[in-house]
Amino acid sequence: MMKKLFLLILLTWSITESVWAQDVSQPYFIELMTGERIYARRIQFKSPLFKQNYFLLDDSLQYAPERVRYYQTQDGFFARLNANGRRHSDFAQRETSGKITTYFTYRTDYSGYAPGVGVGMGGIGVGGYGYGYPTQRRVYYFAKENGPLEPLSYKNLRVALSDNPGSMESLQKYKRGQNIQLGMYVAGGGLMLAGIQQQFRSGPEGGNKISPLFFVGLGVTLLPQVIRLVRKDQLSEAIDLYNYTPVN
Repeated sequence: MMKKLFLLILLTWSITESVWAQDVSQPYFIELMTGERIYARRIQFKSPLFKQNYFLLDDSLQYAPERVRYYQTQDGFFARLNANGRRHSDFAQRETSGKITTYFTYRTDYSGYAPGVGVGMGGIGVGGYGYGYPTQRRVYYFAKENGPLEPLSYKNLRVALSDNPGSMESLQKYKRGQNIQLGMYVAGGGLMLAGIQQQFRSGPEGGNKISPLFFVGLGVTLLPQVIRLVRKDQLSEAIDLYNYTPVN
């Protein structure tokens, strides 16, 4: 009896040591569409000229990106973003994990000589002036319980989180806030336009003094940005509530 117990302990220790050794010596992996995982000490994404892109594992094994569903490197955990998955940008990096897991990728915009307006996880943002300068922004996605990645938006979250009342309440707050922000942008833009028109109507006697209406409109336009800085984003709040709500 003691001999069998000793052998069982020895076997368990050997398996644990083997798994631990694999985790230490091969901490990274790619997971194929078939579910198979291939571990490696080093994983690189190669984009040679006039040749197909590929993942290079330990400077020897090559895998076509379209065969890969997930991969883990020193930079983090990444998931396939679309059906093709042939480029590095076709994979999004995981930011938070849970029943709802969030991911992000970077997109580069080239601005013209005009103010830009962008939509991100926190809502609507107003950019500055520029001409031909590239700016990077994060674009967010989410996956529900290891499902496919979807754009992180009010519409998609409303479907995914519909079985959690607390999350739905946060989404309703988000929707109301977006409507208020849109109203502020419209009202502020109208006041700025009225200020400019008033300036032109005043003629030379008005001098170079800018109409107060312009500054009031500018303040109303910037107010949504200030409000968002001091409050928690309701989209993130809805996801947090979903992830931390106990399952009955």
